[in-house]
Formats: sequence, C-alpha cells, structure tokens
Amino acid sequence: MKWEPVQCRAGDMIRIRLGSLYHYGIFVSEDEVIQFGLPPTAENRAKEGEPSVLATDIDVFACGCIVETAVLDRSESKRRLPAEETVSRARAAIGKGGYNIIHNNCEHFVNECVFGEARCLQAEDVRRRWLSRPICDVYIAVIPENVSGVGIFPERRKAEIDNISSPEERNAARFLWKLLGYAAGRSFNTDLKNAGFKRQLMGKWVCDSFSFSLSERDGLAAVAVSNADVSLRLGKDIRRKGVCRTLKNPRMPVEVSGKNSSAVKYFWVEDGSSFLMGGKYFE
Repeated sequence: MKWEPVQCRAGDMIRIRLGSLYHYGIFVSEDEVIQFGLPPTAENRAKEGEPSVLATDIDVFACGCIVETAVLDRSESKRRLPAEETVSRARAAIGKGGYNIIHNNCEHFVNECVFGEARCLQAEDVRRRWLSRPICDVYIAVIPENVSGVGIFPERRKAEIDNISSPEERNAARFLWKLLGYAAGRSFNTDLKNAGFKRQLMGKWVCDSFSFSLSERDGLAAVAVSNADVSLRLGKDIRRKGVCRTLKNPRMPVEVSGKNSSAVKYFWVEDGSSFLMGGKYFE
C-alpha cells in the first residue's frame, strides 16, 4: 500500500499527518468523510468529548493538512470490499463509540470498512519495535518447601520433573519451572502453554517465544529470560547478608548474545510480586 495525494473516489481510505501520527477516514464525497473521532488537534480535543464515528466535510477532516489516498497493490485490491459496501459499513457505524487509542482507533475503523479486518499498522509497528528491544530479565526467589507439580507445562516436562528421585531436587525443579512461568508472563506476556516448548536431542528444553536459562544454589532459584541467547549461573555470594530485594551490584554472571547490547534487570520475587533489585548495562 502506498499513500499519494491523488484524486479521491467514494470508498477510498484517506489520511492526514499530524506530527508523528496519522488520522484516517473513509472518503464518500467532498461533503462527507466518515472517521472515528475528529482529527486529534488541541482545538478538537477541547470540544469533542468522547470520540465517536462521525461524518464531516473534507475541510474539517483535513484541517489544513495534505490529504493522502491509499493506493492499493494487486493483492490488497483483491482483498478489499467493494466501494459501495465500504461506504455502507462506514455510514452504518456513525454514532458508535468505544474509542481506544491502542485497540480501537481511526485506523482500525477504516481497515474494517475497507478490508473487513480491524487493524492498526501504527500500533503494530510500535508493538514490533517494543518486542524487538534488547531484553534480559533475571528473577530470583527463595525455593519454598513442598512445591506442587500442578500447573507445570508442557506435560512432558512435568513428567520428567515428577520422575526425579531426589525429593529436594524435584522440589527445586518444580519451583524453577513455575518461576519460569512467572518470568515469561511478566517480561513477555506469554503463557507457558503457548510458548512453543520443545526438547532438543541433547535433552535441553527451548521454546519459540524467548530464550531462557535456569539456575539454583543454596536454596535460591534464578531464571533469566531474554530475546537473545542467554545463560545464567548463580554466584557463590548470592546469599550474603542484605541481598534480598536490595541488591545493587549483582555478582551473578549473565551472558547474553545475539543483540548489540542488553540491559540486565534483576528482580526479587516474593508472594507473587517482583521487586527491582538492581541492574547493569553492557555492550
């Protein structure tokens, strides 16, 4: 899809640029542009209230900016709805609210009218850049007694842990995997059920959603999660006095590869919550 300042036709997707953001609408005629909320200028914010789908003329939509029209490529042209249906959908939505800048904005609206699918490429680009930023988070917690095996995924990993003969090692392994689940949810918003786990030939567990490393020592468990290859090993002095929740200069070796740089953050996990202990930045 390209955007060009060309002649608009009924059913076209149009937009204007306001600073770093775009405002979108469906062109019907010079006297009718249907959009989800007015262009986000200071004046419009002051008088509009809760945004809703409305129709204005082209001048109100443009508010002095250059109007660009979506020029669809061949595949997009095949997927788009007929122009008459696009206009009908847009008109039928007039008066509807529920605006959300992330999940239900003017770009979602025009894509649903044109393609039948609510999408926002601006939000998707921000999300993509956010997820591609260097991440390495380390979560540390005291291993409790009598950790249950319930809720460990995948089932094959649960079976492996259940078959560990030593009660202490089995308890630690269960807690490490549950701590991994906490870390995956907090750092990557991922449930272990959907993380895409698989067991490699040498016995190492990996997943599609992120890289991870587990370590335990002297009654403490640690999990590192990253979007680059990562390895973690607890240091000898991790349990020195005052380490819990107040660690300033972590002495745990963490190796991260695959990114130009990474900021490592250390969290102390207790009672289902995590507290920032400290961090370091390295090239």
